[in-house]
Amino acid sequence: MAVDPGRIDQSLRKGVAPLYMLLGEEPLQTIEAADAIRAAAREQGFDERTVLDLSAQSDWSALDAAVRDRSLFASRTLVDLRLATGKPGREGGERLKAYAAAPEPDIVLLLQLPRPDRDMRRAAWFKAMESAAVVVHARPVPPERLDGWIRDRLTRHGLRITDEALQLLAARVEGNLLAARQEIEKLALAGVQGVDLETLAEATADAARFDLFGLSAAALRGETGRALRMLEGLLDEGQPEPLILWALARDARLLVQALERRAAGANDREAFQGSFGDQQKALRLAAGRLDVARARDILRLAARVDRVIKGQEQHGDARQGLLDLVARMAGRPLTVADPVLNPEGA
Repeated sequence: MAVDPGRIDQSLRKGVAPLYMLLGEEPLQTIEAADAIRAAAREQGFDERTVLDLSAQSDWSALDAAVRDRSLFASRTLVDLRLATGKPGREGGERLKAYAAAPEPDIVLLLQLPRPDRDMRRAAWFKAMESAAVVVHARPVPPERLDGWIRDRLTRHGLRITDEALQLLAARVEGNLLAARQEIEKLALAGVQGVDLETLAEATADAARFDLFGLSAAALRGETGRALRMLEGLLDEGQPEPLILWALARDARLLVQALERRAAGANDREAFQGSFGDQQKALRLAAGRLDVARARDILRLAARVDRVIKGQEQHGDARQGLLDLVARMAGRPLTVADPVLNPEGA
């Protein structure tokens, strides 16, 4: 059964299916469809999640292990299987075909693939999965539907927009949905309700001062001093710490995903799926100097800073933690003692 990404929520409310095949042609719709499936699975009792990044060179017994070796206390599991290359090889193809013929009742298998080419569609494993799974093809939004897509997103944030401003915003993002989402988020953060040409220009000017996204990009590019100054400015001007952390953690997560996909054999186009423009350029620079282990350390630090901000860590300073997180993303950890990385008693 095929489901449009825009209607995936309606389908999920009826219950999650045993198999999903997500074809990731457009990055934002791919990310959001995967998030929706994972969230619905959690809500419906699939509390355990196993993530597998596999390729033709991988040991596909990992899939059997994920299906077989489940926790006694979380028997319902979501297996998030990412095949960035779209090529499972002979062993992987046979295992996928066999699984499609007899899915496990207490497992939701989410198979994430890139845009399917002719060879992929001809493969026996693909045909087997296509017949058994709910297929979600995340295609680009056609140009004639982009204005409506942007207006709908603005409405979800409680924002109204004039036709002239909508045309300008659509022209600015040039069909890139991730760029559109970023612009909409900036407008929402600006605290406006109605968007006209003047408001759009003012929000853009404000974004130059309060640029959460620019902070993360500067850190990833290795511009340590500039990134730390930007962070100090954001904090001094009253930007909420959770919001700053959200922007940093988002790009740290994208960096980990890109490095893991590379390690699984994906090319750069596939590895950096989900990022665009200056953000992707910055991620590529960071990926050139950081390995998977160090990138995961950055993500773990972000999680610890989150606990400090929420008061779940007894020791630690959120501001210092954010400073060290930015410095580590830039590849230049602070030399001062860090109460977040080294809390008392840790």
